[in-house]
Order: sequence, then C-alpha cells, then structure tokens
Amino acid sequence: MKGTETKAPGVPQALVDLVGDHFLEAARYLREIQDAYPKEFVSVAKKLKVGRRKAYELVRIDRRFHDLGIAPERLRQIGWTKLAHLASHVDADNVEKWLALAETVTAHELKMLLRGTVIDPETRAVVLYLDKVQYGIFETALLTAGAIKDSGCLLNREAALTRLLDGVVVE
Repeated sequence: MKGTETKAPGVPQALVDLVGDHFLEAARYLREIQDAYPKEFVSVAKKLKVGRRKAYELVRIDRRFHDLGIAPERLRQIGWTKLAHLASHVDADNVEKWLALAETVTAHELKMLLRGTVIDPETRAVVLYLDKVQYGIFETALLTAGAIKDSGCLLNREAALTRLLDGVVVE
C-alpha cells in the first residue's frame, strides 16, 4: 500500500568510516537493510560508499557465514574478496576446509581451485592501464582471437592474447 513503507534509517557516519576494516559489520548492516527496506538498498550502499556489486557480495557473505560460528577476526583476515568467492561453495560440513585453504592462497588461486582448475605455480600476473580507445582495440583483438564477452568481462582472455602474441613473436 502506498505510504505504508517507511524510509530506511540514515547511515551512521561511524559505519561509513569503518567499512574497509569492518566489512563484516557493513555486510550485516546491508543485509538488514536489504531485508527490511529492499527499495532503499542501493541508496544505502551508495551512502556507505560501496558499489552495487560489492554491496550484494557483502550481503551474500553475511547470509552464508553469519551463522556458521566462525570467529569474525578470522573472516576479516581472509578478506571479503576470498569470502565472496567461497560464499556459494561452503556449508557447515566443508567450511573449515575451504577457510583453511583461503588462508594459504591468493584470491585468484582460490577462484581457480573453486573452478577445479589446476594452479600453475609459474603463473604471472600482467596489469595493463589502457585508455578507452586502447581498451576498445584490445577487446576487439581478444574477441577476434577467441575470448568471450560475458557480463562485461572477457573470458578466455589469456589464451586469446597468447594466440595473438604467438602470431607476432618471431623466434
């Protein structure tokens, strides 16, 4: 009924200031907002200076880990990125195994292990800073070489880039 839904409560500045180090508290708060005031969820996330995707990930983390009895400090040490990867894979029976693994590997390695991919210890990361035009050329080249665009992300980009470079490199 129109007029019966109340506005979400204001976001305490103390919570805004603590989001980084205290992401679990932010996750709990966002979950409460999502449950009680779903229409206000995105605006509250903005007030917390949290992007939409991260806000939904934080809620998913809280929904999965809140009742499992894991020490909050341990979850903080693991970090929100790894917990977001784990959230759809853990349950009461396997959470200890996955958390122990998350404490020993990088977020990228954890994501690969969750996918069932074998990790090559010689893997190297490459970071590129491309402007809009350069990225457009890069994306087109990778798509031509076999990468797949999915939800704004390029999948199989490493293999596509390797194919492109293999055709350029002269031995």
